[in-house]
Amino acid sequence: MVALKFHQYQVVGRALPKDVEDTPKIYRMKLWHTNDVRAKSKFWYFLKKVKKVKKSNGQIVAINEILEKKPTVVENYGIWLMAKTDKEVVC
Repeated sequence: MVALKFHQYQVVGRALPKDVEDTPKIYRMKLWHTNDVRAKSKFWYFLKKVKKVKKSNGQIVAINEILEKKPTVVENYGIWLMAKTDKEVVC
């Protein structure tokens, strides 16, 4: 069995500029995933649900892997659980 190694990524993206809005708002998320492609996919998944910006109407500005300063020291962390019911998705 192969163990998956998760990395922390910072993904920065925005909606594409339109005639009405030349400089759209920039959004940043810190995500845990196995590689940067999956982190970008998860970024668009959450951005579509929270801010109604789809991948086809947006662009990635930057993606960086966040490395730990002290990998042997444990820090606080948070977990976001999502549950799917018959009627709706609960975050």
